[in-house]
Amino acid sequence: MIMRNEEQLPEAGPPAVEPTGESEGLETRRGLLRIATLGTAAIVTIKPGIANAAVSGITCSIPVPQTSQAGKWIKKDGSVVNPNTKDAYDPPETPLAGEDVKNSLAYGTRYSGYDSNATSAFNNYIKKLTIGKQGYTCYASIQSRP
Repeated sequence: MIMRNEEQLPEAGPPAVEPTGESEGLETRRGLLRIATLGTAAIVTIKPGIANAAVSGITCSIPVPQTSQAGKWIKKDGSVVNPNTKDAYDPPETPLAGEDVKNSLAYGTRYSGYDSNATSAFNNYIKKLTIGKQGYTCYASIQSRP
């Protein structure tokens, strides 16, 4: 408040208006619209990231075993062993497709050309992949997909 000549004058500003039911409803609707707009922006921003993750899981591949161990076989427990080792399987000539790995791990499907024992050995190898090994990123993206 500003004091002039010993009397108090109100500060300049918009006149005070008593809220009516109509203006309160209008403010509530405006607030809801703001929230909805922010929510829409978040959905639009997140959707492409989800789509990219889904595509990368489908298009990636996992070499079994990694190329530095070419010529080795895979034992039932997923370990890499010398060729012709008992209870070991000759690995696929080409890397396994991410989608095939996902289906095998999630639904128990077999890899084309391999019986259930060989498929199980390859899956055990894949489950043992760690950061830095070929195929780990693909395996991690498959696990994160619903």
